[in-house]
Amino acid sequence: MDETVKQGNDGSGLKSEVTKLQQFFQTKILILNTNELPPEVEQRVQSYQVEIDKQLRLLGMDVMFLQAARQARTGEQRRKQVGDRILTLMRYCDALLEEGEGVEGWMGGSPGLPVKE
Repeated sequence: MDETVKQGNDGSGLKSEVTKLQQFFQTKILILNTNELPPEVEQRVQSYQVEIDKQLRLLGMDVMFLQAARQARTGEQRRKQVGDRILTLMRYCDALLEEGEGVEGWMGGSPGLPVKE
């Protein structure tokens, strides 16, 4: 997705990629069972999930604004904004993965991702 932004795309391909990303987040990340985590880790993970969800929605809006941009300068600003949003999402994802490291049976820990039943 980051390459699509850098290529100067008008956002048409980005919209479908953002939709796929939002669906992945909803079906794979939000369903992770955080109840088995230590309380302090569970709280941080839930905070990351909320922030990632918010940033994904904002990314969708940024892409719509990019598609609506008619002037080259506005398009450049929107592309930068989309790129910045993607970097923010990547940082949140990295932090979320770090939270899971070493936790048995959860994300970066041992095999098997517990899901909410």
